[in-house]
Amino acid sequence: MSINFNDIDSKTDASQIYWRWLLKKVQLNPINAGLHGVYQRDSAAVFFDLDGDGVDEILATHYSTASSGMGECLLYILKKSNDRYNEISQKIYFNPAIPVYILPQKTNGFRDIEVNNLLDSHSHIWVYDKKKELYIKKSEK
Repeated sequence: MSINFNDIDSKTDASQIYWRWLLKKVQLNPINAGLHGVYQRDSAAVFFDLDGDGVDEILATHYSTASSGMGECLLYILKKSNDRYNEISQKIYFNPAIPVYILPQKTNGFRDIEVNNLLDSHSHIWVYDKKKELYIKKSEK
C-alpha cells in the first residue's frame, strides 16, 4: 500500500487526532494554535493497522517539520494504548513528493515501511524493534 500525504485532507479523523497529539507534544495551547490555522492545515494523517491487532495506528506528517529547508518532512507513527496515542518511531525523514510504502513483510509483528530520502536519493526500510518499541532504520538493527 502506498500513502501520498499530499492527497490527504487535514480535516480527516486521523489528521485531527494527530493534530491534537502534536499540540500536546509541542505543548502548544489549542487557543494559541487556533490563531495559526495554517499549521493545522499542514497536518496529514491516515489510519492503518500495522500490527494486525485490530486497532489502527496513525501515520502522519506535518509540513512545517521540514528539515532545514531541504524539503524533507518527519513521518510520525502513533500507536494507541489505553486511549492515548504514543509515538513508536524515531525521526523518520522522508520526501513528501514520493509516497510512503507500507510493505507486506513484517518484522516483530509490524509491517515494514519504505520511505524515500531526499538527502541521499535512496529509499530506506524501517522495521519495528520490539526491545526499543520503535521503528528503526533496517541497517541499525
